[in-house]
Amino acid sequence: MDGIHDLGGMHGFGPVPIKEEDVAFKWHCQRRAFALVQALAGPTPYVADMHRQKIEQLPAVDYLRWDYFDKWLYATEELMKDAGLVSEDELREGKMQFSVDLDAHPPSRPEALVDAMKTGQDMRFPPADYPAGFIVGQTVRVRANCPQGHTRVPRYVRGRLGKITKDEGVFQFADTVAAGQGPHPQHCYNVAFSAKALWGENAENPGDYVYLDLAEAYLEHI
Repeated sequence: MDGIHDLGGMHGFGPVPIKEEDVAFKWHCQRRAFALVQALAGPTPYVADMHRQKIEQLPAVDYLRWDYFDKWLYATEELMKDAGLVSEDELREGKMQFSVDLDAHPPSRPEALVDAMKTGQDMRFPPADYPAGFIVGQTVRVRANCPQGHTRVPRYVRGRLGKITKDEGVFQFADTVAAGQGPHPQHCYNVAFSAKALWGENAENPGDYVYLDLAEAYLEHI
């Protein structure tokens, strides 16, 4: 989806300052929001791509003025409403109006969430089952389309040429997962783009390179 959330490479926003204090939670409400989002992902259920798509649907003015974790809570509330687990009135008034089948939506256990965060999950599919459409060293072009839904390819590389540096393996496709259309497994490639190819002679350092992991569906032969 093309929107204000895709700030990469856009003019007028300046550099992104990174400070050590920005890494940690600034306020207790942010810690609580993080915990709620993680705890509700199981019983709702939703995945990260679905969560991101909801954030991307925010009006531009709200996206720019809301705190990072305000957006997280908004997306979680929308996904809970989609799943029929809560109503708008319940969220507004803070009072339960109907019961939820806890057998169909069992609550997440705290210890299970901690274990999941520590161990992670291997999301790869067997490469032998999905032939690669491109090879390492090949020059490719990023498709210059304007998707209506979630996408993991930034606008500033669309239509640009890059060189594949690595085949990362086979993974589910974020765009279709976000839309509830299934995993559509495919190869993911690390692609190198020169700053000059992306921003021309006006690039701050034309000799620099940007490396992006891009799904096969985003690329085309030249």
